[in-house]
Amino acid sequence: MLFLGAGFSCNAGLPLMAEFGEEAKKQIGLQEQAEAKRDSKDFRYAAPLLVSAQETFEGFQKLLEQKQVLTIEETRNMETVFCIAEALYESGVKTIDINGSPKGIEVLIEEIQLWLWKTYQQFPPENPLRKNKIEIKVLENFFKIIKDVNVQGKITVLSTNYDLVYEYCSKESNIPCAYPLSWDKDFRAGFGNEHYISQFDEAEGKTIVCKLHGSVNFFENTTESDKKLFVASDLCDGQSIGNSKIRKNLPALFAVDSIWNIRNKYGNGYVPAIIPPTYAKLRGYPWLREIWKEAFEAVKNANKIIFIGYSFPDSDGFMHAFFQGALAMKSNQIQPDIYLVDPDPNDKVHKRYKKFFNSNFKSREPLSLKKAIECNFFSELFER
Repeated sequence: MLFLGAGFSCNAGLPLMAEFGEEAKKQIGLQEQAEAKRDSKDFRYAAPLLVSAQETFEGFQKLLEQKQVLTIEETRNMETVFCIAEALYESGVKTIDINGSPKGIEVLIEEIQLWLWKTYQQFPPENPLRKNKIEIKVLENFFKIIKDVNVQGKITVLSTNYDLVYEYCSKESNIPCAYPLSWDKDFRAGFGNEHYISQFDEAEGKTIVCKLHGSVNFFENTTESDKKLFVASDLCDGQSIGNSKIRKNLPALFAVDSIWNIRNKYGNGYVPAIIPPTYAKLRGYPWLREIWKEAFEAVKNANKIIFIGYSFPDSDGFMHAFFQGALAMKSNQIQPDIYLVDPDPNDKVHKRYKKFFNSNFKSREPLSLKKAIECNFFSELFER
């Protein structure tokens, strides 16, 4: 089993959650430049939507700073900001003052989701502004190992990431994968050909990918009460998305026009299904419970678990309880070997894993993904 954290997607040039505030400022600057240059005839539907989302996110950050709830440094962490908004919602707060005017708490959460989606929607090889940050060769080599040792269909991938780095690289490497969701009355998907991701009913021989906090290609219709999921798997007909030059046959939502495209086809109520990493995350989301159920079974049945780029923070009590519960339910007494790929130079992450997993933790030194590939770390583990 593979468990992927933000450190895995760092190799694709995407920011860590703790770096989101800085990345958001860059995105705001780019958006303002685009606004200044825009032709009024080419003002896309998504643009005002994302402008509002950016203003709301920035306003909420400033409010938390002014109230001395968080430091400026802490407001850069998207998970922290997102979780506070979710806590307000769960506490029954209806409105909050943002930028001098009342904002509904549900609207606040929706706009935080949109702004987060704006940052994580793109895979840098298709975004020239981020190409200088990417280590695409590292990712290519990693997926070559997976293909060479023929473990697709035999492993399950758990990911806390919203992005589509794994799905993109999987498609490019011709390694089919599937989400643990069936396209039925509860989980809508398809609406056309599925070029890069399959449903659970067709998962044999494919890698199951469990997106534990949702994904940038997951959408919910806010006008409906049952929280059904729409997986955007049909943006793949080779034509441009909206007014952009971006092709639809790539396995990600590469342009703001994809929101325009989805709403144009299926209705204005669709928003990104991105879930804050809180204890309340499974309540009210039947599709997310299905994903966590499959993830629980994967941990329970695992012989080896390889964590890549996940720091296993002490603050994530839900994840701690998840692993403790799954490992307690193993049908035999043999616990899985735990391995970590994380380059933390201070060794804090390794010590945290060692404390939590005790003698089951087998890693001895900090490793970057690149170094782990070079020293045959994965090949040896997969072939055992």
